[in-house]
Amino acid sequence: MNYIYLRRLVPQLDGRRDAQVSSVDRGPDLHLEVTERCPYTTSLLLTHRFEARDGEESLPDLRVRIYHDARVAEVMAEFPPAAPALLWRWESNRFLNRWLRYCLGEGHAFDANNDRPVVERPQARRWAV
Repeated sequence: MNYIYLRRLVPQLDGRRDAQVSSVDRGPDLHLEVTERCPYTTSLLLTHRFEARDGEESLPDLRVRIYHDARVAEVMAEFPPAAPALLWRWESNRFLNRWLRYCLGEGHAFDANNDRPVVERPQARRWAV
C-alpha cells in the first residue's frame, strides 16, 4: 500500500525537478527531494517543514526507497541498536503508510506535468503464477 499511496502523491517520479513542494490551505508544506535515481529504484526524502524558534524544523523527515520493478516503497531508517531490526522496519513502514494517507487526505500532491523522463525505465513486469 505504501507504493500505491506514494504514487498517488507523486504520480511522476522521473521528472526534471528533484525538489518539489506541495502546499495546502491548512497545514504545513510537504517537501519532496529525490536523492538518487537508478533504473529500478528511486530514493527520496519526504518531510513537513515547520517554523520553529531556532529556524526551521523538519518532521517526520523520512528517507524512502521505491522499488519500481517490485512496486514496493519502504522507509530507509537506521534502527536503534537495542531494537530488533524487523520490528523497527515494520513500525517505520506502518508509520509511512499512515502518514501518506494523512497527506493525501489533506490534499497534498506533486505536479505530474513534467516534460520528459530523465531516466528511461522499462515497464514493470507483472508476474503470473
